[in-house]
Order: sequence, then structure tokens, then C-alpha cells
Amino acid sequence: MDKRIYTSEMIDTLKKHLNTIDKYITYPKFVFMCGKKRDEKYIESNRGVLEKFFKSKSNDIHVVVSEYLWSDEFSNDIDLLTFEDFLAEISDLIVLFVESFGTSCELGAFAYTDDLFDKKMLVVIDEKYKNDNSFISKGPVTKLEKDGCSVIYAKLDGSGLLASNELRSFVCEKTKSFSSKRELYNKIEPNSDEKRVNIKSFIMEILDLATVLQPISKYDLLDFYKSVKGFSSFSFVKSNGTRFHKEIKYDYILRLLDSFGLIWIDDDTITCDDMKIQSFLFLDKKETRNRERNRLLCRQYRYKGQI
Repeated sequence: MDKRIYTSEMIDTLKKHLNTIDKYITYPKFVFMCGKKRDEKYIESNRGVLEKFFKSKSNDIHVVVSEYLWSDEFSNDIDLLTFEDFLAEISDLIVLFVESFGTSCELGAFAYTDDLFDKKMLVVIDEKYKNDNSFISKGPVTKLEKDGCSVIYAKLDGSGLLASNELRSFVCEKTKSFSSKRELYNKIEPNSDEKRVNIKSFIMEILDLATVLQPISKYDLLDFYKSVKGFSSFSFVKSNGTRFHKEIKYDYILRLLDSFGLIWIDDDTITCDDMKIQSFLFLDKKETRNRERNRLLCRQYRYKGQI
């Protein structure tokens, strides 16, 4: 990190304005969609249909689809189950369409790991199984319902998913709660312990920091984050404080944010739309932020010859 540009004085100034209390954050919201991989186009699948309906209700929802974010380059560092555990952790809602052998396995995995995700899960089952006495209905579905998961029956055969009034009502209520500053799950605690860095809080903090420092290399952004927070290094944990089975890397998070247009990465340089990002890492002192940003741009121009 070039100390001529990212000076110790700038770090010290921003440290004085760090937010240290819980804060309501209503943007962005992630919806993790799990379902059968179909031969037809994604938009024609149940996940695609529901995604379109969600986005018709809110512009601030980003739908997470595991197979579009997974890269074979990850395989030596992380397994697919841990990667999906990471996606579930950062998501505000998990929608699971039980429509294949694979999704039935996912249902069992969610039901019998822990209750961390139960209250933000929606399980959608084909309506023809509504009165079924199968193991799935009496086992994982019953357990998830008892733990607070929502279960809805709808047509999953392509003949009319949104014919379900219950499903449409659920989406409308959920999108309304996403933008509410009274919902407790919108309240996020800033990270203060380098051994227990919550990923959702980290995403909000890194987005906020990027708006002040951009354009900035992804490596300098991480170094600056550690300097401002006073961390020598850090480890990601789930919202209940437990660790992931394998390390969740910084690059996974950047890939996620870049895929949704929350940041743009070009040759390892990060930029973002500061009009879309809420203040979270710092107290909302716009005059301080603007002053430091202007000084930074001048130093970038002076020492790099460009902005």
C-alpha cells in the first residue's frame, strides 16, 4: 500500500469516525435460490420465475445462484458444500425448491446441520405432495417447520408456480420487510474482533470503505481495512460465532459483489457506485468523508499521474 497516497494521517482521521454501534442496513439484500438444474433456460425454471417476481417488487434484491458463482478454480481451496454454506450465511433469505434428488439432499443438509438458517428459509414443495406421508414430509420438513422455517406448497411442474396465493403473499411481505428499519435482522453489528469477523458486516464495511478510496486495488483495500480496524489479520465466522468448515477467502466475497454490480473489478482495481452504498463502517459525517476523498484524489493524481 503506497503510504504517499494512503497516508497514516488519513487512516487516523477515518479511525476517529468509525462506527462502533449496531446499525440498521437495508441494502443490499441477497436471496439464495436452490433448485433443480434444468435443461431449459434458467429464466423458465422455478428459480427464474420467482427471481423475476422478486425483482418486480424491489430493485434492491440480488438473487444468488450457486452454480453461476462457483468456479472450478475454487476446488483446491473449498468444497461445494462449504461454498453454499458461505452463500447461505450472507443471504437474507434462502429459497429451496424441493424438485429433484439433489435438492432433497440439500433439504436434509439444511435440516440437520444447525438451526442457524431456519428462520430465513423458505421451502417450496410440489403441491401434489401436500398430504404425503413420506420421510421428507415427516422428517426434515417437519423439523424445519418446528424450527421456524416457512413451508409452502405450489405447482413445480411448470404449469403455474405463481398461481399460489401463499407464495405471492410471502414474497410481497418479505420484500416489504427487507426495506424496513424496524426489522431486527436488518440490524448489523460492526466487526471489532479480528478473530471473529462476521461476513455480512464485513461486506457492508468493505463496500463503505471502497466508496471513499476508489479507485483502489483489491489488495490495498484489504490492507487499508485492516489498518482502520486495527486488525493484523482476521478470520471469518458465521453470525452465531462458529467457524466455517474451510476458510472463506476475500476473493470469494469480491467475486460475489462484482457479479451483482455492487463493485466493478478491472485488472484487480475496484470501483463502485457510491450512490448505492449506505454508510456503515464510518459515522455519516459527509464533510469528513468528502474532504478525505478529495485529498486522496489529489494524491492519486500527483503520485500516479492519474485518478
